[in-house]
Amino acid sequence: MPNQITKTEALRFISEITHAVNQGGDPEAILERILSACIQTTYAESGSIMLIDEDGENLTIRCSQGLPAEFGRLKLKMGEGVTGRVARSGKARIVGDAASETDYIPLKEGLCSELAVPMIVSGIVIGVISVDSTAKEAFDRDHEQFLSIMSNLATRIFVDFKDNQILKNRDRFHLVLHEISRVVSGSLNLEDVFREVMTITEKAFRLHRSTLLLYDRSLDQLRIAASVGFTKDELIDVTYSPGEGITGSVFLNKKPVYIPSVSNEPGFLNRMKTYAGTGDMGFFCCPIFSGADVVGVFSTFTRQQGLDADSMIEFLEILGSMISQAITIQRLVKEETRVIASENIELKRELSARYKFGSLIGRAPPMLRLFEKVRIIADSRASVLLTGESGTGKELIASAIHYNSPRKDQPFVKINCAAIPENLLESELFGHRKGSFTGAIADKKGKFETADGGSIFLDEIGELDLNLQSKLLRVLQEREIEPVGGRTRQVDIRIIAATNADLEVAIAEKRFRADLFYRLNVINLKIPPLRERKEDVLLLVTHFIEKYNKENGKEINGISHAALKMIEDYEWPGNVRQLENAVERAIVLSRNKILDVDDFVDTTLPFAQQTPAVQAAPAPAVSQPRSFDLPEEDSFRDMDGQVYDTVIAEVERRLILHALKKFKYTKTQAARYLGINRNTLDKKIRELAIDY
Repeated sequence: MPNQITKTEALRFISEITHAVNQGGDPEAILERILSACIQTTYAESGSIMLIDEDGENLTIRCSQGLPAEFGRLKLKMGEGVTGRVARSGKARIVGDAASETDYIPLKEGLCSELAVPMIVSGIVIGVISVDSTAKEAFDRDHEQFLSIMSNLATRIFVDFKDNQILKNRDRFHLVLHEISRVVSGSLNLEDVFREVMTITEKAFRLHRSTLLLYDRSLDQLRIAASVGFTKDELIDVTYSPGEGITGSVFLNKKPVYIPSVSNEPGFLNRMKTYAGTGDMGFFCCPIFSGADVVGVFSTFTRQQGLDADSMIEFLEILGSMISQAITIQRLVKEETRVIASENIELKRELSARYKFGSLIGRAPPMLRLFEKVRIIADSRASVLLTGESGTGKELIASAIHYNSPRKDQPFVKINCAAIPENLLESELFGHRKGSFTGAIADKKGKFETADGGSIFLDEIGELDLNLQSKLLRVLQEREIEPVGGRTRQVDIRIIAATNADLEVAIAEKRFRADLFYRLNVINLKIPPLRERKEDVLLLVTHFIEKYNKENGKEINGISHAALKMIEDYEWPGNVRQLENAVERAIVLSRNKILDVDDFVDTTLPFAQQTPAVQAAPAPAVSQPRSFDLPEEDSFRDMDGQVYDTVIAEVERRLILHALKKFKYTKTQAARYLGINRNTLDKKIRELAIDY
């Protein structure tokens, strides 16, 4: 005989649980309270609430009381046992004597009675509430009616919970998509983009072990391009043919899928050994489109129960479009990189050809000896110090050393130590880290780090600050650099330095470190001035004519004997650079097919108002600047408003030329002699069109 329900107690339970539902309490706690009320009111020993899975084929326990722990993850097929039949039929059922029921499945020893009531939403069964007793005929219609009321309350919880979950998921989707959009726009590397995107997604939605597979048309296979949560060994040789397994089918059918249980899915091949020994999991797999074509698929796993699969698939499809953009960008970058790499190879070939020993211009004995030394030292990694006057071609020799060495395919970085302000030179050479000083808004690679594996050319090394000289010494001795605000790191570079100053004098004046000089001076190559290699003047002039003919669209065929004699007899204090400037200007201004004396006689050139005979005389020794007499007053008549500027400009021009000649065209020393800044000197040289 069943125990009778106490109506007062039943009403108390109904009122209490209804209030909790209306107040929006914790769904899990309310479900536990509903099941507890069902067990207490019906005097049962155990009970459970089971929900139908999304595939509609199985029931899974959502909560239970009084059952053994091993039944906590119990699954029943639809139609299996009393609970399975109630789920299929949608009608409540009372079992008074389990021994007489062939479909009864005892969840623990001694149970004789069971009451099962369906949970129905809009005519659709979503689950079952059931209670069990060790007594026979323990339940009646009053018990069934009470469980039906509790079933409606539980159903309402699930409906409200699902609606709230959908709203929460949408908000979360928006937040996650916003975060992901910043990641996608911040990198051009597909692996980095996928790793960042899926790391954010996995954390937000409790997903894990994600993979991206792209279609290789040449092999007709899907191959892994990126992954999160896998080791390299787990992904070795993992491929899928179109239509093979779940992954291949998604690619072929162009539709996303969700598999609630991979262990129960025959089409899941488990090639990455994902669920062996780790329990069952759900599996999402989505195609990636480029236009109307599928270019790949991406997949991810979940252990989450009660997941809103439709919303998640919709979200993953949006992710697929983002990943598709990253794939497109990656392909464009690869194509651009391929073009640039091809251009770089061609450029390196041109540079190697340009700086091969046979292409260097010079047949004078001093130059031939120099070329032979360059050929010998090119294969070593020893530091080289190039000395010589300004304009002799030290940078050209440095380039020849690099492009004929084993480092020719690595970077060759050039920097003029005198052209960069001292307060910026350390950062330029050694780099800096973000925040290391005011204005350091991002990390910056220094020239030494950029040149790692190759060579660096330090021009005008004599102008380097003493503090930086000590850091350069460390590079030479320890082969390591220390960025401003950063940690030391090893570098492999060959240092080629150049100067037109006398470093031994600088050492005596304590402007240059002796230990650095000895480190740099392992191999010293002195570049001869142009006045000591007169045999090369014709070769150089011919080369410059050919070069500037192309640049200016001219067809000048050569130079007259008189003009060549005038050029050969001149001392060229500015060396090859000055000669090149003179030839270029003559080509631009000439209207003839042959360069003649008149093309070089210009107020801006060293042959102003002179005859070849006069030019042959040796250049006067530089001592004090010649006196400057003002012109007669009559000559100022046509210069109204310009007299002062004209006279001052001429005075400045003569002073600057005097200082440059005095210090062999070393601008830094000339500026110091004149008492002006190096940058001011450069500006004056440009303004006054001084050719030196």
